[in-house]
Amino acid sequence: MIIAIIPAKKDSNRLPDKNMRPLLGRPMLEHAINYAKQSNRLSKIYVSTDDKAIANFTECQEVEVIIRPPSLGGETPLLDVYRHALNILLPKNVETVVGVQVDHPDRNISLDEALEIYEHDGLDYLYSKDAHGQKNGAHAILNTKGILENKFKKRDHIIDNCTNVHFESDLMKAAIRMQAMGLSKHN
Repeated sequence: MIIAIIPAKKDSNRLPDKNMRPLLGRPMLEHAINYAKQSNRLSKIYVSTDDKAIANFTECQEVEVIIRPPSLGGETPLLDVYRHALNILLPKNVETVVGVQVDHPDRNISLDEALEIYEHDGLDYLYSKDAHGQKNGAHAILNTKGILENKFKKRDHIIDNCTNVHFESDLMKAAIRMQAMGLSKHN
């Protein structure tokens, strides 16, 4: 089974309340949820959050919520967030976790395309970089065993030159790109 975990913390150092910031008339979190919902491969989608407002919004989107403790907020490594979610879910048959970060709304590669690469190449960790070779959070596909044991044997990356939203100007850049890509209509 393949599941998606969308980490959506309350606080952001550079852009306050970033995950709920409007982008093309909808919260950025909604764009991330819709990106995951477009996949034909996911069995379940979860949002991991430390915030009640985000949890309430998530439930209105018909997505399950995993409440995480404040200790997993801030600059917590995402592997810790995924590990916490897996420990809550007690996944007996979850083989793969797709991490969908909210702050990369204008991805160029679909989740199913990324999963195809992950499986075809026999990876246990696929992540993304931008065109300059800088790692970004657009894609993270991980083997459940690797998350729980904090050990990955075969890693590789794909290039997705999307916007990494840290500031208000990044929101405007992402909105322009999403409109040009036609994502504002169905994402």
